[in-house]
Amino acid sequence: MARRRPTGDTGQMSLRERKKARARASIQREAMRLFTENGYEATTIDEIAEAAEVSRATFFRYFPSKADVVLHDIADLMVIDALPQRLDETGLIEALRAAITTLAGDATPEQQALYREREELLRRVPDLRARVPGHLAAALPLLTETLALRLGRPAGDVFVLTVSGAVIGVAIAAWNAAANDLSEGFVQRHRRLLDEGLARLGTLRG
Repeated sequence: MARRRPTGDTGQMSLRERKKARARASIQREAMRLFTENGYEATTIDEIAEAAEVSRATFFRYFPSKADVVLHDIADLMVIDALPQRLDETGLIEALRAAITTLAGDATPEQQALYREREELLRRVPDLRARVPGHLAAALPLLTETLALRLGRPAGDVFVLTVSGAVIGVAIAAWNAAANDLSEGFVQRHRRLLDEGLARLGTLRG
């Protein structure tokens, strides 16, 4: 999983990070196209690498497995970037909600289509679906480190740990509640459940 930021977190991707993000996005875009055309199970890593014009070794430099191509979400770091550099505990949850809302609203039609295709695969393919809660939980260290840095608190601070864990818990709960939903507007329903869950956390104080 390609999450990584803090350690001095400037709130902006470095040039190196941007190049790597573009490479990952290109591989993911070609992979999603092949999954849509040929099916997830029928598509091989070699076919993805060829379509993205990278070597098999380069593919594995960015993604540990075929499943990780679908699970990877650039929004992880984009949400971090959308957060204010300095946070206050009383407005922390609202800042997180605003960052997520801004990200969704700023998405291009191409990004929205990719997100929907990705979400459909995560729901339809049993192996992918089973991995989602663990993938969400794996974001906990990144979130904890980022919130600690921007709140000016140590990473082991009880408030930071509580909020980070609660946010990840809400994300997993929202996914589980919407996992069976492939009706029209399922992406919007998932986002609404996430936002409503985060709103419930707004009463937490340090």
